Amino acid sequence: MTGSEPSVHRRPATVVVTHVLRPGAEHRFRRWQREVDSAAAAFAGYGGTEVSPPRGGGREWSVVYRFDSLDHLRAWLDSAPRRALVERAAPLFSDPPSQSVLVENGDDPVTLVVTHRPPAPGREFEFLAWQRRITDAEKRFPGFRSSQWHPPIPGVQDDWTILVTFASRAHLDRWLDSSERAALLAEGAGFEDFTVRPISNPYGSWFAAPAAGDRPVPSWKTALAVLVGLYPLVVVLTITIDELWPGGPLWASLLVGNVASVCLLTWGVMPVVTRALRFWLQPGTDSRRIDTVGLAVSVAVLTVAAVGFWLATTVVWDLP
Repeated sequence: MTGSEPSVHRRPATVVVTHVLRPGAEHRFRRWQREVDSAAAAFAGYGGTEVSPPRGGGREWSVVYRFDSLDHLRAWLDSAPRRALVERAAPLFSDPPSQSVLVENGDDPVTLVVTHRPPAPGREFEFLAWQRRITDAEKRFPGFRSSQWHPPIPGVQDDWTILVTFASRAHLDRWLDSSERAALLAEGAGFEDFTVRPISNPYGSWFAAPAAGDRPVPSWKTALAVLVGLYPLVVVLTITIDELWPGGPLWASLLVGNVASVCLLTWGVMPVVTRALRFWLQPGTDSRRIDTVGLAVSVAVLTVAAVGFWLATTVVWDLP
């Protein structure tokens, strides 16, 4: 055993299993797959299963099993319950199943944002089928984490937005440079009007990623924008928890406050803040006037909040 093996064994691991079904076996396969999912869920480290049916009349089904470590995945693969299930299902398949085990490296995950113009009228079904083929191919690549589709929002956003996450930039680049992706892009005649942007920053999806050639948003802007959203939220939560749970121990009230602030900040407050400050936070923005206006607005919001909360906590509530 080498010195690097223990750390590798502790990293999240995935196995992709490909089944080629016999004609007419789909119903029995689905029922059997539910049994396999239930059996896998009983093992330590299980993180979920994704089943991808064949496209375009094919018979290849792809099943992705995720575990929190290679050791836990190996325990499932070598287990007697799994062997028994696989042996029982042999008549369903025309070929022996193939499997690929993927172990993530220790790098930070990176998300690719793909923005597509809507397909021409009458080609919506073709566009969606093409995107499904791309997603199926992405799932077979090492380091794949997830893929999310966001359709156009009338009056807000005209484009389709697709978020693809890989375990690291190296994994993402392997997919972007692959012959499989090039072939799929060649198949998408008429759907070439799209942009691709990677996201990798400490605040996740709160701030837009820069387009190719643009300068990223400066760290001092993102930090100040987070402060604009965080300070009022923390004060409100502190007052609320103190009113609802006046005798709560400090460690417990802090835990409740932090959990609530993270959730509200991520899904409620920061989307509002980033929309309001979009003119200032736009990647590539390089204007002294815009920088001054954005800074002034941020400081003004914090000042008003501080004065308001000072009055509230010294006149209305007796808080330190």
